Amino acid sequence: MGLFTNRKKKKELKAAKIDDAFSRVYSQIEGIDTWNPKKLEHYILDSCEQIIASTKELEKQKTEYRIVTQYLNDIKAIENMPKEEAKILRNTASKICELEESILSSKGVSRNITEEQFEVISSDEKDMPEIINRYIDNEIYQAKIKRSLSYMEGEKSRWEIEREELREQKKLFKKMASIIMVSFMALLMLLYVMYNAAQSSAKADIYIWVYIVLFICATSGFIVFLRQNSIVKGNHQAIVHLNQAISVLNVERMKYVNVTNGIEYIKDKYHVSSAAELQYVWEQYQDKIRDQKRYIQNNYDLEFYNDKLERILSEIGLADDKIWLNQVNALINRQDMSECRHRLVMRRKKIRDRIEDHRRIVQEERDEIDRLMTEHEHYLPEIQEIIKSVDKLCGTSPKASQA
Repeated sequence: MGLFTNRKKKKELKAAKIDDAFSRVYSQIEGIDTWNPKKLEHYILDSCEQIIASTKELEKQKTEYRIVTQYLNDIKAIENMPKEEAKILRNTASKICELEESILSSKGVSRNITEEQFEVISSDEKDMPEIINRYIDNEIYQAKIKRSLSYMEGEKSRWEIEREELREQKKLFKKMASIIMVSFMALLMLLYVMYNAAQSSAKADIYIWVYIVLFICATSGFIVFLRQNSIVKGNHQAIVHLNQAISVLNVERMKYVNVTNGIEYIKDKYHVSSAAELQYVWEQYQDKIRDQKRYIQNNYDLEFYNDKLERILSEIGLADDKIWLNQVNALINRQDMSECRHRLVMRRKKIRDRIEDHRRIVQEERDEIDRLMTEHEHYLPEIQEIIKSVDKLCGTSPKASQA
């Protein structure tokens, strides 16, 4: 590398000297009055500049040509590897391709879990199975309490209705008792009047009616008494059952509030609406963790196999072994390698054609300078110095000396 660097510095130094000579000649040309010599010298200097530019481009093309040739030689060296080493190389390249595809596919996978959910679950990762099971039990218990509340609400309403009906019946029988008493009193008074007004022969019949009325009155009173007593007992039972229903309902409501608070806390914390959704989010979290671990492992393996491939290629003695790290498919597929070689061959041919074109242009420019120098003798003395420097820098020479 030091030798090439010194040569480059020498060429740059020569180019700088030529540029200084160009500047001096241009300044002296401006002082020449005659038009033709001035025009000739301008043309010669322009030709020299064109030769230098074309030579620089020619060197670039030669460098590219050498690089392409090195790549073709590298392909040949890879294809001529021993079978065992070639098998190891292909297996390593295949593993790299698989890992790259796995990494690429893992990047395209998105899990249905938000970042906030991921952070919250990661802090409770160890307790999540227990939390999910408790959430499921709470939902089952909540549904059970809800059914119990619904039943107890029905019982409470039933006993309230029962109590209200008994109250209405009690009012009704009170009215009936009053009506019966008034009616019997009126009948007795009527029978008494009839008894006083009747003859002695009809008084016996009136006595019979009095007994009948008294019997009916006693029977009706007894029936009303029994019904009122039944209503009082029924009302007492309704009150007892209603109080029991209210007591149980209050306890169930308290249980329902407690279990609902626990469920709402989990909902708010993990941003879910049910235990099934929390189970799903937990599974998504586990899948994402596995994806991350797989991604890290794949990157670690990819680095390992890249280093292995680089060691294998370096042992072959390639000019550039690192470029094949991005061309692993060509190391596996013969068709890809063939296409790669074909592209390089076509590229080298185009470079060779451009090199020949630049050489032709440089030589034509140089021959034209010799022709003008031969036909015209009037030019500045420093022109010859510039031409010699250009020949030395660019490796050109007059056509006559070449012959």
